[in-house]
Amino acid sequence: MELENRETSNVLGYTEYSAPPRPIPPVVCKCGCGHSFQPRRKDQIYLNKQHADFGYNHNKRMLKNWRRKKAEKILSHNDNILKKYFKAYRQGDFATCFLKALKEDGFDSGSFVGVDEPGGKTHHYLYNYYYHISVKHNETIIKIYKR
Repeated sequence: MELENRETSNVLGYTEYSAPPRPIPPVVCKCGCGHSFQPRRKDQIYLNKQHADFGYNHNKRMLKNWRRKKAEKILSHNDNILKKYFKAYRQGDFATCFLKALKEDGFDSGSFVGVDEPGGKTHHYLYNYYYHISVKHNETIIKIYKR
């Protein structure tokens, strides 16, 4: 009997004194930390709960919302630019300035929350401000209103 066990152990590649091979090979933690560990289950991809939470918040969740975050960042940036120019060029209820100046500050006229057309004029809405773009004397002028 002992002879058969020794022959089997030599075939598998381990001796009497080495640890028997584990059925699941070691894996690298998927959170990005680089730790290698021996999983207890075949579907275990994180070292522990802390690594799983970190991996979810910094990988999966971050990738899930990246388009929304990018759009909100552009809208917020546009709103801040309108606030700056509204304070600088205010004339009563509105402010008038050149669209070229806003675009140089990084204004994206294609990003807005909503559109309304009262009286044939197109108003583009952002969070706290809305604006109307018109052309006078080959210059594009923007009128900024506070909501």
